Amino acid sequence: MFFSVRLFSQQNDFEGVIYYKTEVKVASELFSEKVIKSMLGLGNDTKVWVKKGNYKQTTGQADIYFINKEQKVYIKFKNLDTLYILDYFSDSSTVKNISKQGDKKTIAGMECKPLKIELDNATYKYYYAPELYMNPEYDKNNKIGRYDIFAKETSSLYLYCENETKTYTTLETCYKVQQTAISDSIFLLPALPQKIYSLDELTIAPEFKRSGGWEKYLLSSVNKEVSSKYLRIPKGENMASQTVIVKFMVNEFGRVSYAEVENKKEVNSKLAEEALRVVNSSPLWKPPTIYGGEKSIFWLRAPITFQVVNK
Repeated sequence: MFFSVRLFSQQNDFEGVIYYKTEVKVASELFSEKVIKSMLGLGNDTKVWVKKGNYKQTTGQADIYFINKEQKVYIKFKNLDTLYILDYFSDSSTVKNISKQGDKKTIAGMECKPLKIELDNATYKYYYAPELYMNPEYDKNNKIGRYDIFAKETSSLYLYCENETKTYTTLETCYKVQQTAISDSIFLLPALPQKIYSLDELTIAPEFKRSGGWEKYLLSSVNKEVSSKYLRIPKGENMASQTVIVKFMVNEFGRVSYAEVENKKEVNSKLAEEALRVVNSSPLWKPPTIYGGEKSIFWLRAPITFQVVNK
């Protein structure tokens, strides 16, 4: 009987506050750690209140509420008087692999076990503390970052999370766990207008600053001889043309980067080279901003048409 009571008591949900240090590492010098933190709503520290499947995260950039009963996430950015909503089912990431192999670690004085979840667009490496029990039923539908998989595999809370993507890696490392009663009022939402979260809607696009605009720049910069040299007018026709689609990023400094031709198989390689040259030679843009003024990055597409006409 003593063993049964003791076992049952160990399954009580953790209730309290967890503190993390937050780091960001970028995969390129073309943008900074600061801009990635701004885009993700992260600061240098994160404080998380936990109670019965509800979580409130404060990052310095945003307050984020995970409300279990509503199966939604609410985000209040520091410079915006709007509450943005994400549904628990909004992430369609596919799970490729799950692994629990690796050495244990001691974090914030607790023994932690490893868990690795590989998705089609990111890899999450966790260390979780089994003694911080959390009923996995709370998060069984929380597919944001596929946290539903973490909950199912661990029935716990993580003290370390490394999220690696092609562009950046975020690291959260716990430095303090405080088990204490949490008032339900912590999870009360601010009385603000609510909107569905959309990164595009929250971002102000970059602005091309040169007089005449982007189209004029393209027209004046393309080498016209490339068209006449590499395009052939079909017999019986009066003209020939090809449009090269160039995708590129304008970074926080207003520089063009990561330019690439999206339809390279459909166009002459020399035309593709010329289109890339023109885009990469672009003067500085007015940088994009996000969340009420923070500098950001923004992806654009430029169709550049090459044409020859019979005189």
